[in-house]
Amino acid sequence: MLTFKKVLTAFKGYLEEDDRYTILMTPRGYTIMEWDTSQQNWAGAEFCATPERMRDLLLEDLACYLEYKITLCGRSLEDSERQMIQQQVAEISEILQ
Repeated sequence: MLTFKKVLTAFKGYLEEDDRYTILMTPRGYTIMEWDTSQQNWAGAEFCATPERMRDLLLEDLACYLEYKITLCGRSLEDSERQMIQQQVAEISEILQ
């Protein structure tokens, strides 16, 4: 059974590296907050009603972050790089099934 604790544990390293995202426990449940450094303000918030929702959001965020780290928004991904990202995301996804 997937739990919030399992999701947070699986993404611990990523969340420590990518400081754009903060996960808060609110009275209604977990919320992922995104910080916009250039605006010095919160850019968005996603409520996670279930661990599956949190997992899916963080998998998307991780994929985007890995692409950014490789390209620095200066070029398109090469096929081998895209496959590497897909593999890393799939490994975490598999852990959280």
